[in-house]
Amino acid sequence: MDAVLGAGLLGLLIGAAAGLLLGRARRPAAAAPPPAVAADRAVVRMLSHEIRTPLALVRGAGELLAEESPGPLNRRQRSFVATIVDNTTLVIGMAEGFLLEARWDAGTPALDCTAVDVRALARETVLELRRIRRRPVELDSRGGPLVLEVDAGMIRQVLWNLLGNAIRHAGPEARVSVRVDETVEGAVIEVADDGAGMDEQARDALFAPGGSGHPEGTGIGMDVITRIVDAHGGRIVVDTLSRRGTRIMVVLPWPAPGGEEG
Repeated sequence: MDAVLGAGLLGLLIGAAAGLLLGRARRPAAAAPPPAVAADRAVVRMLSHEIRTPLALVRGAGELLAEESPGPLNRRQRSFVATIVDNTTLVIGMAEGFLLEARWDAGTPALDCTAVDVRALARETVLELRRIRRRPVELDSRGGPLVLEVDAGMIRQVLWNLLGNAIRHAGPEARVSVRVDETVEGAVIEVADDGAGMDEQARDALFAPGGSGHPEGTGIGMDVITRIVDAHGGRIVVDTLSRRGTRIMVVLPWPAPGGEEG
């Protein structure tokens, strides 16, 4: 019964999310959302919140099985457990993305800033994505801890969605990489690919509400990513050329003297 209920909730979440994305694509950026779209948002927000806890429990149980804590697994059982863990992690990420977008739609949320090692955050995110996407993602995060006062959940979601967009948009043969650098300005997180790239029109559309750089994108749009980075006092730089690949750089500044971000 619980499995049937969980599958039903997941179906409703995906269906409502699809309605939200379709409604977003059909309306002008400045227009108020139609009642149907507003209802879709409410459903997505409610289901995203409600579905995270049971899915987290399922993932936790799957991880215990993967560690073979209850006992050894055969090869086929390990494959099933990996599927459970990977897909629950993917849907949890989707739910967190929808919740974050709902928070921004309701007004700029307060940042929960703490001291975060940006290099470690990038490593953790890439390792998790490698397991789920089964795609090679190169990582260059050499150097000591690079600590900034940021909202770790929001920056992780920004990186997660930039990587997901790069993997979907660049093509199956493209290389995707993440690099974390320390500069005079602050920390620079670069997500790059050597895939299809974008022409000028596609680049402009990237920052439209809901834009992800790919028509099948299901994460938070680049407009929300931009607002998150802006709220941290940072900026986004896009370097792309059709058929030559894309680099998206997120610059997070050092705190200004006195503890306030500039």
